[in-house]
Amino acid sequence: MRRHILLLTGLALLVSCEKGEILSNTKLCDSEYFYYSGGSKIYLKHSLSEIWIEFEQNEVTSEIAESILKNYSFIVAGFTSANNYNRIKVRINEKCDCTNFKNYLKELNKDIEILSATPVFYTSDNDPDSYLILLSEVLTKNNENLISEPDFINYAETVNLELIESKYSSQHFKVKEVKTGFEALEIANQIYETGEVVYSHPNFIAKIVLH
Repeated sequence: MRRHILLLTGLALLVSCEKGEILSNTKLCDSEYFYYSGGSKIYLKHSLSEIWIEFEQNEVTSEIAESILKNYSFIVAGFTSANNYNRIKVRINEKCDCTNFKNYLKELNKDIEILSATPVFYTSDNDPDSYLILLSEVLTKNNENLISEPDFINYAETVNLELIESKYSSQHFKVKEVKTGFEALEIANQIYETGEVVYSHPNFIAKIVLH
């Protein structure tokens, strides 16, 4: 699969038979967001009850994760994870509104033990399988007729990105400093709107279901 379609890192984290997880129980923020794909805008709304957290440590047990998260009263007990708890999806107070949600993300992203806290987006108001977990990463491909790859990478680093990998004139960046949790989405759009790339979009984790 071509990298620009969506890298979908760690899909196995969310592979399950979670048909009982109904979107009607997940309130969405009224504000619409978008990213560019194939020249079109893909519109999204983020959940008001879910946050994706990645910890600074590479190896995290459930006990360590719980010890860090117990400091945040807005996070309810229980979270979704794979074998390693360094990347988890947590639930927050159902009464949260759009403003409070953003404040919660900012608070979590100040924690030195948390690498990033980001929103969970949905592309449909009524499809629980339509979610995209926003990672603090951006996938790009520069237009070589307009800008050289070295110059493009230098530019990307000025807008809060750090190169992870470059291959065949496509790039995989991470956000250097996460404060709001929305940086990857905002920066990817900013880069696309320069007109000097073939594509630029955030990296996501998408849900798939095994039968």
